[in-house]
Amino acid sequence: MTWPLVALLDRDGVLNVNRAQHVTHIRQWQWLPHAIEGCARLSAAGIWIAIVTNQAAVGRGLLREAELQRIHGHMIRGLVEARVAEPLVLYCRHVQEQRCECRKPRPGMLLEAISRLQVRAEDCVLVGDHIQDLKAAENAGCWSVHVQSGRGRSPVDPPTRYLGSATDIAAAADLLLSFRRQPERVPGD
Repeated sequence: MTWPLVALLDRDGVLNVNRAQHVTHIRQWQWLPHAIEGCARLSAAGIWIAIVTNQAAVGRGLLREAELQRIHGHMIRGLVEARVAEPLVLYCRHVQEQRCECRKPRPGMLLEAISRLQVRAEDCVLVGDHIQDLKAAENAGCWSVHVQSGRGRSPVDPPTRYLGSATDIAAAADLLLSFRRQPERVPGD
């Protein structure tokens, strides 16, 4: 087996600039430097990409679902233009107080991606910028990598199956692809 098969990417802080007041309009979307490049390297290596993102702005009434779809369409077009295979995009619209199963750090969204892509959790790596992302990966049985491009510092108390921290998604891609070049380093083998 060639590891990993799937990269589950958080959106805000991994692909685009993480705005304190949310990305509520397509005009506010701003790619992070090297984000498209990192995704293109993963896709070129045959790693499927799925985007799993909490979007409580919808649940708070700050963002209409139609506008979120426009934002995601713009994101997908940018990736596809860079020769990235069209990613699966899943989002949770719920606010934290609703305690749904899909909102990270709960594993529901990741488990849905795993099921839809028909892979095993241990063949997936979540790349995120927040401890909630890493905890969701742990709760779903996936591996995780932290990126500093969103909320900064590496976690002080990382979860199990944590592979480390990278400056951004491009550096995270390099880390993940290093496992392919050195099969003896594949986690869990």
